[in-house]
Amino acid sequence: MWEKLKALSTGAKAGIAGGVALLAAAGIGLGIWQPWNQPEDVPDQPDTVQQEPAQPEKKPEKGLSLTVGGEKIPCVLYEGAGWSIYVPESWTTEKMGENGGLFSSGDGAQMSVRFEPGSNYSGTFVNLSDSGNGRLLQFYQGAGEGSPVAEGSAPQSMWNQYNRLFIAMARTLTVGDEKPFAESYIIPQEPDWQEAEGMTILFLDKDGFVVDDKAQEAIETYMQGWPTEDREIYTGQYRINALEWASSYTGLTKDGYVDVFRADVQYRVKEGAAPEGVTVVNSWAGLEDDVYLAIFHDGGAVNKTQGVVTSLENGWIGFASEIA
Repeated sequence: MWEKLKALSTGAKAGIAGGVALLAAAGIGLGIWQPWNQPEDVPDQPDTVQQEPAQPEKKPEKGLSLTVGGEKIPCVLYEGAGWSIYVPESWTTEKMGENGGLFSSGDGAQMSVRFEPGSNYSGTFVNLSDSGNGRLLQFYQGAGEGSPVAEGSAPQSMWNQYNRLFIAMARTLTVGDEKPFAESYIIPQEPDWQEAEGMTILFLDKDGFVVDDKAQEAIETYMQGWPTEDREIYTGQYRINALEWASSYTGLTKDGYVDVFRADVQYRVKEGAAPEGVTVVNSWAGLEDDVYLAIFHDGGAVNKTQGVVTSLENGWIGFASEIA
């Protein structure tokens, strides 16, 4: 499906965006509204003692390796307490936490393994997220206490160089007798999306889905739940400064994808009000929690959307437990 999306010409996307724009309500878009060895030599023996035959020479064990994009990468086996993973020979390795590992390429790429205490999500997923100046690919299997997590990260400029290596490394992770990420999962990619005529559009097959209107619904639902003391501080007006892709999951649903967009929202403060712990600039304030919109689809059509307000304190694992 992703290949189909990427194959769309710029003109085709522009046509979709334009068509969506005509159908969208005039108020949709950024603006203001109100309501993740050899054996040792046997010493000479007396002739009366039978000499045991020499042991055959042991053949050296073949070195471990990973083949990525047709290139064979020599590896070593890094072993923790009850788990192991292939790591490129040239990478540095170090223990992380009580029973984790951190592996570094030396030029900005890293892979790590850790074991989470567990979350409300008990399934397996793969998540790709925007980490600011790069990308983070996360493999997770919910298994209660000691849930395995493998994460690969690299700068945006080096992502195409390392992302397939991260996948190959994660698939070698062995915990006990199991390889939790050995199956051929569909690996998430950043979806095909763009801003067009003041709107954020997610391209699905040959159609465009306007993200803005559902994001507005999520923001307004959040504001309607504010306690009385907050309503006395804010006017009820809000504005979306940016609406951008933040994360994508595979594995959360049987036959689909979940793309997550983050809304950079500010709320208008009443004249004379001074909310604690909030920076106010020209009567507009941003809150600690962000508003995210999770879009569930099969690559061709949106099945549902869900708004989540969070500071991502528990990362994309915690987010998954919110929407699964």
